[in-house]
Amino acid sequence: MKMKGFYILLCLFMLTGSAMAYDWNSGGYTLVNTGTEGEENFLNVKDDKGVPLKIRYHGELSDTWSEKIVELNKKFGEWKYMKPESIEYLFTGNSLEILILPASFNYSNTDYLPFIPGGMTFIYDYALRYNFRVTRNEIFLRLNDKFIDEESFCKRVKEAVDDPIAYLKKRDPEYFLQKLNELEESMALLKSGHEKLTKSVLYFQNTGFMGFGNNPVKTAVIKRVIELKTADPSLKSEKLKEALEKEKIEASEKEIKLILNVFYNEFD
Repeated sequence: MKMKGFYILLCLFMLTGSAMAYDWNSGGYTLVNTGTEGEENFLNVKDDKGVPLKIRYHGELSDTWSEKIVELNKKFGEWKYMKPESIEYLFTGNSLEILILPASFNYSNTDYLPFIPGGMTFIYDYALRYNFRVTRNEIFLRLNDKFIDEESFCKRVKEAVDDPIAYLKKRDPEYFLQKLNELEESMALLKSGHEKLTKSVLYFQNTGFMGFGNNPVKTAVIKRVIELKTADPSLKSEKLKEALEKEKIEASEKEIKLILNVFYNEFD
């Protein structure tokens, strides 16, 4: 029975030994307890300001990552506008996921606690980023970017909370994609409208004697005149008519002049 108890204690030591190797009592930190939850190990400590920290990890937590937690925690504790109530660190093997529940968050004369009910999530993988949601007027916005400094971060939160619709329009990829699709549709309609307008101008300008007998200018004539003008911009209506006659394309001189008027702003 004694040997069984010894082996249990040995297993617990092996599970937490790597984390325990780091001196959490240094720098004002207090190690409260350690344990396991399923396949996950954890440490509960308090920092030098008395803020409770929970550190969760699988396998081992090296001194290097323990020191990184202390370093990041020091930065959070030095914030001017946000004061943490508790912080939870999850070590995933090559990164840290950090959940901060603020005790207070006041910036630019505004209390931001009501707008971040789920706290703030940060990710550290050799650079610090944030990725969490804020809510305002039943609108949920995701803030996701690299963390530069506290001031820049607070300005981003303020921007989202002050005008969530404007923030959504400016930064939400789905909204941007929707607007892009709308722009493409507008351009297609504009192109279609331009083609119809061109045909209408050619139709109503191609009048017969006394203004009667409108006939549309054939698309084949328009296409060929444009091709000839593209090849030789100096061509005038007479030369264009000659070229069309050689190709046995029927077109009146008036029709050719109309094409030059509408497409090239050329008037004889």
